[in-house]
Parts: sequence; structure tokens; C-alpha cells
Amino acid sequence: MLEYRHITPDELEDVMELQDFVYENLEDKEVLETIGRGEFREMIEQGFIIGLFEGEELKAVRAMYIPPLNDPEHLAEDGRVENRNEVIYSEITFIHPEWRGQGFQTKLGRELIEKVRADGRFKYIFTTVMPTNLPSLKDKLRLGFKIINTKYMYGGKLRHVLQLNLEEPLEVSGEAEIIDYRDTGWMLENGHRHIGTNFNGTDIEYYLKHDE
Repeated sequence: MLEYRHITPDELEDVMELQDFVYENLEDKEVLETIGRGEFREMIEQGFIIGLFEGEELKAVRAMYIPPLNDPEHLAEDGRVENRNEVIYSEITFIHPEWRGQGFQTKLGRELIEKVRADGRFKYIFTTVMPTNLPSLKDKLRLGFKIINTKYMYGGKLRHVLQLNLEEPLEVSGEAEIIDYRDTGWMLENGHRHIGTNFNGTDIEYYLKHDE
């Protein structure tokens, strides 16, 4: 029987083993930024990490993370959010290779978003995605995230920054600009003034931010 539930401290080693197994079986290792034992322990303590279990076997993990307020790359800056206490990150997702392609990533995401919403402390969820990691990008857009910037971070890695507002939706203006998802040059130059909303085929629909 399949079950979604909170991960406990006793299951930390299962999380680490699944992450290692998933990482070793990836063709493109850059699509998964692995996380150390200490940060997983912190996320378990924070309470925003859930797993998909078949019986007692862990098959998938999705976690959110309350970042330090003094994080030098805090994503609140990209979203022009003044109160960092209202921000949580969608941090990591990984699924056993045999269980991919069945929508579990998005189902886990919806479960976690509702958990964050019910908690009541947060108004904004931020995350980053490698532009060519289409499964992850499509997952975030399906969950309601919008692309608010594209930039180099994490020591020179190109990433989209995405934002999900839990209260007021992000406002856009003007006509859509249709941009191929591989056109990162346009995104680096213009992404901070636009919002990417939908993915169609190989294109992303971008609109001007309401205040631009």
C-alpha cells in the first residue's frame, strides 16, 4: 500500500541511501544538487519533509526548507520580498528510478504546499531549477510557481528562480513573449523584468512584471 507521510529522525539513513541511489543512477548528475546529512536532519526538525512509502520502503522524498535569514543568496531578494520570515524554499525532490513518470513528484509537491499553507507562517515559496531540467521545471509550473529571474548562482551555475505566492498571485502585464526554453541569453538579459508562466512544447510564455 502506498502512503505519503512525514519523515521521522529514525528514517534519516533511509533518506540518505535513497538520495545516493538516485544520484548514482542519473545520466546528468547536475540535475540533482545533493544535500548532506546535517541539512536533512534540520529539515526533519523543521517538519516540512515527506516521503512516499510502499509499506516500510521509502520510494520518494520531497522537502521544503526554512533558510537562514542571513543567507547571502537569499531568494527573497529576487522576489522583492522584504520580510524573510515569510519565505520558505522548495528544496529537493528525488524519486526511485522505477517510480518515475507516475506523477509522484507533483503529488508530493501538492501535499507539502498544503502543509505550508496550513502552517500559516509563510506567504512565499521560492525554489531554483536548472533551465534544461524540464521535468523539474514543468513540475514547478504545474504547482503554480512562476519564473521570476534567471541568473548564475551557487558558484557559477545557471538557474531559474521561481516563486509561488500563497496569498496574492503575482501580477503580470502586456502581451506574452514566447521564448524557447533554451534561449538562456534572453532570460539572463530580460528575466528579472519578466515572469515566466506556462510551458508549451519547447516554449515558455513570459509577461512583463506588473511594476515594470
